[in-house]
Amino acid sequence: MWNAPFYGSCDLIMGISKQTYGINKRVLKKFGMDYKDWQIQYVPHGVSDKFKPILKGFDDYSKVGEMRTRLGLDDKDFTLFYNNRNIRRKNPGDIILAYKTFCDTLTKEEADKCCLLMHTAPVDDNGTDLPVVAKTLCPEYKVYFSANKIEPKQLNHLYNMADVTINMASNEGFGLGTCESLMAGTPIIVNVTGGLQDQC
Repeated sequence: MWNAPFYGSCDLIMGISKQTYGINKRVLKKFGMDYKDWQIQYVPHGVSDKFKPILKGFDDYSKVGEMRTRLGLDDKDFTLFYNNRNIRRKNPGDIILAYKTFCDTLTKEEADKCCLLMHTAPVDDNGTDLPVVAKTLCPEYKVYFSANKIEPKQLNHLYNMADVTINMASNEGFGLGTCESLMAGTPIIVNVTGGLQDQC
């Protein structure tokens, strides 16, 4: 409702999630703004076709294993993957807390076989110091960071080696990381916000 005057000043509004599209239509109608159907459009977010499952027998299958080894995850049976910015609305600290809460339900032997892999800047002025958060919240559980920018092919390897990708952003226009994960055949854990619900 706060944004209604801004919506009303536009000749065309294009929403990248069905939720945004619906909100725009409802708000403009509620405030009696004269809009024609064509002036509010749902335009689904585009995603690269470089993200796909890598199965046994595929050329890149060994690369997924090599990446697990390089990251020191060979002894892990379960990998929770986070691929997002380290900014407040992405809730990276909450991800660490959720991971701890999950591990607390397991035996020590089971928890030792789990890890949280966070592909993000470990420290960001717009976010938080995630290594300190991890050390404080769950020093007994494994949290790894992948901070370097990588090519889509390598990112596809990360999605393929993960068991599940998580996004708990407080607001998310679309959520590219989880969509890419789904394209790679890796399931997602998300909350009901923005484009994340379109992906579900």
